[in-house]
Amino acid sequence: MNEQQLICLAAAGDDMSIGALARQYAPVVWRLRRQYYVRNFDEDDWLQEGRIAVYRAAKKYQRLRLCSFGAYYRVLLSNQIIDHIRRTQARKRRPEGELLSLDVDDEDTLCKLQTAHISTLDVVHVREQVRTFPTVCSPFEGLVFADLLAGHSPERIALSRHVEVSQVINATDRCRKKMRDLLQAAA
Repeated sequence: MNEQQLICLAAAGDDMSIGALARQYAPVVWRLRRQYYVRNFDEDDWLQEGRIAVYRAAKKYQRLRLCSFGAYYRVLLSNQIIDHIRRTQARKRRPEGELLSLDVDDEDTLCKLQTAHISTLDVVHVREQVRTFPTVCSPFEGLVFADLLAGHSPERIALSRHVEVSQVINATDRCRKKMRDLLQAAA
């Protein structure tokens, strides 16, 4: 089977053709892997991105253009990886604080964590803000907040409230932002 037939079958969603093209163009994936660092991406993630790009390239590729499928695929995959990096680097998706592994061996870091001083007044203040927080939220956000405080997972909350998990996650994000704003305003 020639490349053009594989491209046509891949564009139709044929897994075997997509797999064959992905294997044929795997060196492109590995070259881009050396070129771009994507945090928390392992080998399987790169291969999956490559397969997705093969399918997208096969769907959009027009043979009458002056470039080869390989060149078109390379540009599309490169843009896909850059978009992924850009999305993960967006300010709103970054963690608010430093991430710290629970397997820390550094004694200085552990000592700093264990000696963090929080005054009793701060604890009382935060508890008061948490108690009054549902009045700042919408009724749905208040229910989600109460369920989260009770230790329920977003999936369990969605199931018990008969809503989508994404709605619970969005309400959680809004609660987090409102709580942060409330604590900063009161500080």
